[in-house]
Amino acid sequence: MAKEKNTPIDSDLNEDEFIDADLLQESLLEENASDNEDLDDHEEHEEISKLDSRKIVLLVGLGFLSFVIFLFFTFPLDEMVRSVLVQTSKDSGIILEAKEIHFPFLGRKSFDSFSAQFSSGTVVKAEELSVSVSVLGLLNQRIDGDAEFGFFKFDGGELSFQFRSIVFPLRITSIEDKITKWNGEGEIEFSGGKIFESMEIPILGSLKGHEIRKGSLQFKIRSGKLLIEKGNIDSSIAKINFQGVIRLSDAINLSQLELKVCATLNEKFALERQDIAGLATLLPQENGKICVPIRGSISSPKVDVPNLNQFGNTTGIQTEKTETEPANLEPAPTP
Repeated sequence: MAKEKNTPIDSDLNEDEFIDADLLQESLLEENASDNEDLDDHEEHEEISKLDSRKIVLLVGLGFLSFVIFLFFTFPLDEMVRSVLVQTSKDSGIILEAKEIHFPFLGRKSFDSFSAQFSSGTVVKAEELSVSVSVLGLLNQRIDGDAEFGFFKFDGGELSFQFRSIVFPLRITSIEDKITKWNGEGEIEFSGGKIFESMEIPILGSLKGHEIRKGSLQFKIRSGKLLIEKGNIDSSIAKINFQGVIRLSDAINLSQLELKVCATLNEKFALERQDIAGLATLLPQENGKICVPIRGSISSPKVDVPNLNQFGNTTGIQTEKTETEPANLEPAPTP
């Protein structure tokens, strides 16, 4: 058989097929490159969106942080507190004053030359007053913190005394206009005290000039009552332990006492006041200590010991009176 020969037409067809294949391949490559560029553009757009979101969150965070810093460190809370003291003075009738006020939003607050003057004339002063309380708690009329007084002075007319230091943890669940509506609990520790003026105290007479070295008091306030769970006083007169109830009055000096007081006389005082030392031996005792019940009011306390006057009461002590039957003054019958 004769061999087939390639004609020029077939050669041209093959060349056209090769050209078309090359064009198709180039077209596919271009489409793939275009798709890749679109994908890269989309990813780049997403990255830009993420960066923009992060910038927004960062800016908002920085703005909030700046506000907090302004609120905590530069907001004029000191002047706001001074305004509150002025307004409270007008509303309550208790004049509250402080020479300097340092009232940060966080941390301890302090008042220099603080004073409170009550309508009854009683004045409370402190050269230094430092408190740790929650501002939000105060706004909600609650106290949960502590106070430290430096050179505290109380002047109530008949009673005037001073302490070098007082530490006063306190928790009051509701601050009302009247103290008889308060509820809470606390503890007082004091030291470096001296009495400048004193009313007549049962058994002891006036305490003017005597020192109170240190003492403590644990108490609760419930429904108009001050419940004294434990009280200790170490003074130049005696070491005293006491507990009981004080029925509170809005006029503090009229608050009623129901206390049990036990004491051991200081040796030096007993030598100086042998009249009291001798009288003490006639009073009820428990475990070698003088123990007497105290009644009456804060301004006029009384010892609830019947017939104390029969022992020769020469110290001006007020005691609970005991009723006696009147003598029979009818004339004797005539025979």
